[in-house]
Amino acid sequence: MSDGRSFQVQFQPIGKRVTASPDESLFEAARESGIDLASACGGEGNCGQCRIVLLSGNTSPPNLDEEFILTELELQQGERLACCTFARSDLTIHVPRESLITGQRLQIASDLREIEPDPLVRAYPVTLIPPTLEDIRPDLTRLMDGLAEVHGLTELFAGTAVLRTLSTTLRQNNWQVTAFVREREIVGVVAGEKRPLGFAVDLGTTKIAAYLVDLETGNDLASAGVPNPQIGYGEDVISRLNHVSRNPEGGRVLASKVRETLNDLLIDLIYETGVMPEQVVEACIVGNTAMTHLLLQLPVRQLATAPYVAAVGTSLAVPASELGLTMAPGAAVYIPPCIGGFVGADHVAMILACDLDQGNKTSLGVDIGTNTEIAIRKPGMSFLTSASCASGPAFEGAHISDGMRAASGAIEKVRITAADVELTTIDDALAVGLCGSGIVDVAAELYRAGLINYRGRFDKANGRVGNGRFGAEFCLVPANKSGSNRDILITQKDVNEIQLAKGAIHAGLQILLEATDTPAEEVEEVIIAGAFGSFLNVKSAIAMGLFPELPNAQYRQVGNAAVIGAKWMLISREARQRAEAIAQNTSYNELTTYPKFGRKFALGMLFPEPVNSKR
Repeated sequence: MSDGRSFQVQFQPIGKRVTASPDESLFEAARESGIDLASACGGEGNCGQCRIVLLSGNTSPPNLDEEFILTELELQQGERLACCTFARSDLTIHVPRESLITGQRLQIASDLREIEPDPLVRAYPVTLIPPTLEDIRPDLTRLMDGLAEVHGLTELFAGTAVLRTLSTTLRQNNWQVTAFVREREIVGVVAGEKRPLGFAVDLGTTKIAAYLVDLETGNDLASAGVPNPQIGYGEDVISRLNHVSRNPEGGRVLASKVRETLNDLLIDLIYETGVMPEQVVEACIVGNTAMTHLLLQLPVRQLATAPYVAAVGTSLAVPASELGLTMAPGAAVYIPPCIGGFVGADHVAMILACDLDQGNKTSLGVDIGTNTEIAIRKPGMSFLTSASCASGPAFEGAHISDGMRAASGAIEKVRITAADVELTTIDDALAVGLCGSGIVDVAAELYRAGLINYRGRFDKANGRVGNGRFGAEFCLVPANKSGSNRDILITQKDVNEIQLAKGAIHAGLQILLEATDTPAEEVEEVIIAGAFGSFLNVKSAIAMGLFPELPNAQYRQVGNAAVIGAKWMLISREARQRAEAIAQNTSYNELTTYPKFGRKFALGMLFPEPVNSKR
């Protein structure tokens, strides 16, 4: 029941009850209670992704944003936007599956080589003689003497975090322990003989991928992926940076959200493998510049406006305790260097894991996402050249009428035949929307089938093209065959959004080729990295003009290269040195300052010359 100042809101089918004040939107109430609703606009009322259905109770009336986005029939049936709706009584709300950002398919695997471990932190087991009245050396001195005698280690030291647990650990374990040492610092002491472990993380804009790794062998003990909880504050990086700038507590809230998620993820991996939290002695977290700034709660106002300057570009070693991670008391988190602007540590990690800094081919590395990073290296070059494209979240399903993330029921493959539409959904479930790979497929198929022209305009004379509230549209799945009981459509606006995304990537690739005097014919290899790239149909991507024509290139999809790069830097000194060299020896091209950027972007939005309709 209401207490007079707030109301009880029950979200179904989640079965979670939330308290909402009259001046708090249901989107805000859900977010504060851990219910992650999809939102490309961060709750500003203009993306239409946080749809809910009012089952019972009274709310504020629909506002102009809702009346524009939702049809009259949808409003009559109780559909609302959570960010525009305020409780006026106790409520029961239904949250459609496509409005949730949980339950996603999160790609964390990769098809890349392993490297020889050479970790910074090593384990040294030792058995000590207990103190007596004749031998009253302090516990730390006793431990250091034992390590010097058994392992030849000298001039060691330990911080106060280790000292707080040392005496108890020694006595509870009969003076038989393992000391974890980084360089000369004792970072942890545990019972018996234990191996040192590490936590490797790719902190993506929409997804977080992580590994728990044995530092001595390099073996993966466990891995997992979760959505980035900051999505509730904006689908893209700029929305989140603006949220921090507008809200005095914004930086603290976004930092705490992602830190809690990282620690929960770490604890889950520890529980799954049955190891001790104190064995986790080192972490490496990579992400774009904005993601690492938000994690560390660094100033971001200067990062959100031209000329997009980072607060810091060098690598950092941050105490794990400062980030709230349950690890060894002296554990550190290594944040690799960034290259410039929004080209951050994740791009360095991708270059490292794909060996772009050491290859003997003319190679392009492309990590497609909300921000798409590109790197090129030519044989004989001692440096790389990189660029970042603001490709937007269209390939994550945002700004697409029936777009969604890669969750159950998402259409991931599409083929348009003369009589029908053939499609594949995740889990073979009834279709509820389109995820990234399906969006690329449908664009290529609409063009191949002649339903849109090279400018991306629907052929309204084609009998298969309908006319909806917002102009021309094509029905992929009729309501009676969908899992949402609504037609799943691709509209003219959706095609335009796809063109904006592909135009940015296409232009970025072309400009990078020109900036390095690289003819398209010389490109031998295109490495496609990232979760989206793992499921991308390369033929469809080429057919719809996501990539410029590269006649001699072989395309290789490698999966999540950034998290593998993080793992390499976690287990290998040499890999960490390579990462530092990559950041120093990679030049950054700001595409928007390139004289021909506007024209190349416009041309990149066009579809290629008509492709052969035969398969």
